[in-house]
Amino acid sequence: MGAILAPLAGGLASGAAASFAGKLFGGSGPQINYKPPSINAGGLSGKAGSITASPQRTDLVNNVANLYGQEGDAYGGMLPLVSPGFGALTKAAVDSINNAKSVAIGNLRDNLQRRSVMGSSFGQDALTRANAEFGQQENQARASSFLQELALTNQLTQQQYAAHRNQFQTGLDELNLEANAGTQLASQATAQLGANARMQAQLDAYAQQGAGRFFGQTLQPFGTAVTNSVNGYFGQPSAAPQPTAYPSFAMPGMLAGSGYGFYG
Repeated sequence: MGAILAPLAGGLASGAAASFAGKLFGGSGPQINYKPPSINAGGLSGKAGSITASPQRTDLVNNVANLYGQEGDAYGGMLPLVSPGFGALTKAAVDSINNAKSVAIGNLRDNLQRRSVMGSSFGQDALTRANAEFGQQENQARASSFLQELALTNQLTQQQYAAHRNQFQTGLDELNLEANAGTQLASQATAQLGANARMQAQLDAYAQQGAGRFFGQTLQPFGTAVTNSVNGYFGQPSAAPQPTAYPSFAMPGMLAGSGYGFYG
């Protein structure tokens, strides 16, 4: 019975003492003071999941967007001037031809009247041919102006929509910039948290190993003494005392008057 209870008693004594010491001194290593990454530059501030633009940056972005909007409106305002077939180019070309026609026909009539052939077939034929010639010039001018105005309309329309697109793209780019900054900070925070968790686990493990070695070396003599006392109580020889012994004392009741003591 002594051979069974002695090691058990010694182990329980050492374990209980170590458990008490572990609770007393704690079993974890030093805690890592983690600070999440943040940003404070270019009018952007905050940390992962919360990026805020300063009022100054917001105003600047809005001003740039508004300039693009004004540019688009300006292009749109010029579209009626180049309406194909009815724009300023067509009007200028037709007016120029009509003015030349008016002068030429007037001079032709005067010439025919001086020759007294105004009412003759010759005179009428001359006026008809002159009107037809200017009519042909007008048609050619209208066709040429139509193509020019069509090209200008297409160009202005593209510039108008490009300007308005830039107006909205400016705001979208700002949102994407803030989102990218938040994503990068979140990635950095996730990586840092993982590294901190691994480091904390190592620190806790080192602390537990150090505490185990310390309490094992310190409390082992106490467990040995308990084992020896139990052996003595059941009539089995005790372990020889070590040269460096702790002061002996008798266990109350069980070892009273037995003469056994606890040694280191």
